[in-house]
Amino acid sequence: ILPTLNPSSIILVVEPLMYLLDLGKIDLRIRLEKLDARLLDMKWADLVIFCRNTEPAYDFVESLLPLGKPYIYELDDNLFELPFNTPEGIYHFAPERFAQLKKFIKNANLVRVYSSLLETSVRSYTSKVKSIKAPVNLYSIPSIAPKHKSEKLKIVFPTSRTISDDLSKIFIKDLSRILQEHSKSVEVHFWGFIPEELKGVPSVKFHRFMPNYQKYLQAMYKEGYDIGLAPMKNDLFHNSKTNNKFREYGACWIAGIYSNTDIYSNCVIDGKNGLLVSNEEGSWYQAITRLLSDARLRQSIQKEARALVEQEYSLNTFALLLLNDIDEVLSTP
Repeated sequence: ILPTLNPSSIILVVEPLMYLLDLGKIDLRIRLEKLDARLLDMKWADLVIFCRNTEPAYDFVESLLPLGKPYIYELDDNLFELPFNTPEGIYHFAPERFAQLKKFIKNANLVRVYSSLLETSVRSYTSKVKSIKAPVNLYSIPSIAPKHKSEKLKIVFPTSRTISDDLSKIFIKDLSRILQEHSKSVEVHFWGFIPEELKGVPSVKFHRFMPNYQKYLQAMYKEGYDIGLAPMKNDLFHNSKTNNKFREYGACWIAGIYSNTDIYSNCVIDGKNGLLVSNEEGSWYQAITRLLSDARLRQSIQKEARALVEQEYSLNTFALLLLNDIDEVLSTP
């Protein structure tokens, strides 16, 4: 039962459960809480999975407890540490939603999170929590590097935020400098959002946000991007996120440049499967320049990142771990 079919729900719930359904391991009904989740579905199920549900208007905990039905709660963002001055913070810190979040967590048979920092936060409310690695679905992404359709080297920054993205401010001055110096040999592609400073620049391209996540990954691969930017703020909230950019860039054969924060330093080996940089002005310029001028390093990073993603972040491995968690919850009185 999902609040919406957002990227988190698709990556963590829908795709792995569909994989298990195809294997014949489970029967499955997927419902949206606002549209079609019914008591009959909860009676039918042996177990229910939620993902970031916090809306008190749909208090499924009160429905499940009398039925004796166990449930798993998926959480990939630290909703306890959201910045207060953001739309997300205002929404989730509303007293009724915050209370509903804690209610979901306290009564869950298992809470699955994707960072050790978030695990620590959740342990304040329950001991039934575990941290695991989030997946990426490689099913439709070829295991060979894409062919380049452009003579220009292509840099990409995708985001699901379609109005503004404060993270782009981390690299915007350095990227503007790159564009000034390499206007004839470099293209920069923004997905979902484009900074005001770069609107109208001929070598900057904009792509609309694609809600179909698998089609988005296919499009990223087909574009044949050379370099991907992954800025991240170094605070508790942002370090509690998943390493989504690393998984996406690795899957699509893109050499990533990452902020040197916990979220990325735990998976990126600097100079091997990515570059780690500080958020200080000038560091992004140096890293981008390095990859632009060193094709061998760029291609080596792309190859190493793809290999690690295949080995440690595959959907089938994640789905079988989920099945094991389901079996453990169902076998526990």
